[in-house]
Amino acid sequence: MKYRIAAGVFAAAALMTIGATAGDALKSGPQVGKGIPGAFHPLNVTGGQAGKKHCLV
Repeated sequence: MKYRIAAGVFAAAALMTIGATAGDALKSGPQVGKGIPGAFHPLNVTGGQAGKKHCLV
């Protein structure tokens, strides 16, 4: 019986939390007009630059 009550309280709390955060607008990826937060220095693992930080673009 205690487990059912605990599970019910947990489910209610989870649903309230999900409901509170579901109303926020979704922002995915870089936004229009905003700069990229930092430099991009990938570490190459193949090719002539293997083991070095070098942007191939």
